[in-house]
Amino acid sequence: AEASPYPYIPGYSLAGRVAAVGAGCHTEVGARVWCTGTCRASVNLTWGGHVSHALVSEHDLTPIPDAVSMLDAAIGRLAAIAYHGVRLAQTQPHEKVAVVGLGPIGLLSALCHAATGAEVIVADRLPARVELAAQLGLRGFVVEDPLADGFARFLPDGADVLVDATGLTNLAGALIPVGRMLTWDNTPQPRGARFVIQGSTDYDYVFPYLAAFDREMTFLLPRDRQPRDVVAVFDLMARGRLTVRPLISDVRPPAAAAASYDDLRHQRERYLTIAFQWN
Repeated sequence: AEASPYPYIPGYSLAGRVAAVGAGCHTEVGARVWCTGTCRASVNLTWGGHVSHALVSEHDLTPIPDAVSMLDAAIGRLAAIAYHGVRLAQTQPHEKVAVVGLGPIGLLSALCHAATGAEVIVADRLPARVELAAQLGLRGFVVEDPLADGFARFLPDGADVLVDATGLTNLAGALIPVGRMLTWDNTPQPRGARFVIQGSTDYDYVFPYLAAFDREMTFLLPRDRQPRDVVAVFDLMARGRLTVRPLISDVRPPAAAAASYDDLRHQRERYLTIAFQWN
């Protein structure tokens, strides 16, 4: 979505404690909750998450489990977006997954796919991000040309699920050949590979028809997240099946917002996400 006219409040993932409640609310003061941001402010909202105090309808709150820290919960929206793609792909424990693009969404997608028990292989152009993935237990490689050769070293029979988390519109031609091929006889076989376009773009997404046709490939376009996805990722965090803390590169006061956005844009090897601490 396009940003609102400046000035506006950005951000869409906020964790905090309930400071006050209105009449008829059942949530207790002091409860730890997650939301996307305030629904009302004196300036425009895009989407109103970077605030010290938020006005939120009770039905838009998600309780944070006791076993999940406030800092980890703050990345909940990003994790839920990634999990939504996993849910659409219906990834199974015996399957192979190839993920390209290790920004926050790509890494979280890889981790959520791995939580299903599937084998996940990742790739990115930045060595630091491949190294971070390795620290999180993911195998992968720095992108090379052709992309399929890199994945073939790990997945010689191809992948059941392909995840494009780059936000680019021209990657499909390089990634589709990584998908598992199907036989043409009557041998029982799994369904064709699923191609998850997990990275957002404002432009047309182009792919080679014949390469996808040969694999009976299904294309999936996860549309953000649903409330149940937030609940699901918090449950995974609480049970120790989803580790997100290493994805939070730094915690800073809101006064450092301008410098933080600049760092995220220009120091991609060093910073993946930055959290603001308001109290």
